[in-house]
Amino acid sequence: TLRFSVILGLALAGFVFASAQSVPNQQQPRPEEKTLPLNPLDREDKAVAERLARSDRRVRDLVGEANVRLVLVQVVALKPESATESARPVRHAEVVLFQPQGEVGARALVNLASAAVEQVIRLDGSQVPMTREDLADAFQLALRNEEVLKILGPTAKSYQVQSMSLTGTATPMENSVTGLRVRSSDEHDPCFKHRCLQLAFRRGRDFLSGPMIIADLTAKRVYVERKKQQ
Repeated sequence: TLRFSVILGLALAGFVFASAQSVPNQQQPRPEEKTLPLNPLDREDKAVAERLARSDRRVRDLVGEANVRLVLVQVVALKPESATESARPVRHAEVVLFQPQGEVGARALVNLASAAVEQVIRLDGSQVPMTREDLADAFQLALRNEEVLKILGPTAKSYQVQSMSLTGTATPMENSVTGLRVRSSDEHDPCFKHRCLQLAFRRGRDFLSGPMIIADLTAKRVYVERKKQQ
């Protein structure tokens, strides 16, 4: 029996609300909002960081330009290298892009103040976090497997990939599929190096019990492991 260690990734969403006060018969000038280095990135910040990363030659050399997936864009804290930088900290964003065909990723460090990509690092597929698109790919692989179709029964195609709301909670669906990344501790097992997801199917409020269904996104295969009888 293969032993797997499950790596869960949790995503957090933050919101900033601002309020303004007014004085009767006198219009107050709106105070200038100061953006701190570790404030969450807003939609515009994320769009700028992604555009800069995608247009960088070093990134394009790694992942190309077609069918490149955005994995994450997030603010990153850097240790100041001097007293000047400590006094005037600069906002940086980390952008991770992934090319599923070549299973290669790129991590770009973007300076939002100067609109420049300061560093680019190559990532192997095993270093790139899983996304909803990976889950969708894994589910499509599972739907082409006859054994999985027998397990799910006539409602197999009614399942939908579970999505997340803006607050980071799961969007309720009657029939949904979720996934957990798995890595094998056995170097002879495909999932020791490959990108693999264990699929879990929920019908209403209950998860289906039964065989372990693992989608190997690298090899484009599905493994169904049944529990041994005691």
